[in-house]
Amino acid sequence: MIFDDAPCELGEGALWHPERQALFWFDILNRRLHMKGAAERRDWHLPEIASAAGIMSSRHLLVASESGLWRFDIDAPPGRGLGERLIELEAADPGTRSNDGRADRQGGFWIGTMGKRGGADVGRGAIWRFYRGELRKLFPAITIPNSICFAPDGRTAYFSDTVTQIIRRVALDADGWPAGEPETFLDLRDEGLYPDGAVVAADGTVWNAQWGAGRV
Repeated sequence: MIFDDAPCELGEGALWHPERQALFWFDILNRRLHMKGAAERRDWHLPEIASAAGIMSSRHLLVASESGLWRFDIDAPPGRGLGERLIELEAADPGTRSNDGRADRQGGFWIGTMGKRGGADVGRGAIWRFYRGELRKLFPAITIPNSICFAPDGRTAYFSDTVTQIIRRVALDADGWPAGEPETFLDLRDEGLYPDGAVVAADGTVWNAQWGAGRV
């Protein structure tokens, strides 16, 4: 079943907002944020590339863009841009942008960055975490960050660098910071598959979309 037929050149960051009963998602290359619920369908043209969001309140999203993390007002009049920038994210490097991101169980927000030329910008990106006003680089030298998701108990994070064809996992402390070195969780090299976005179900099962294969 097709949920919405709006074309996306590069779709990313699907986020269900339970209070608004609406799904949000981004079309990265066309700089658009879409929203569809039972009662309304809206979209916003953004001033720069954005790719992922987390829920801050019934009215506000935390949106990751190529230059920062923003407090985005869903109900603001059109033309207000991305809203209030909370902190810069590789703003000094015009050759990078945000990619996959997700809120963790402790209320932090993980976001990956990458070069705008994709796989041609080897190791140009990183995976970051924003928590209680602090933005910290967790894992450097990432080419295409993806598969960011978290176990239901909040003690394990998963992520991938798509070009490596490996999903990794790392233990987290009580505040959600990595408590050790990442280890291999799923190696897809023998199958020739490339991990993309991922989520963890309530029973701990990891679901992963695989780029170029048309499957989850």
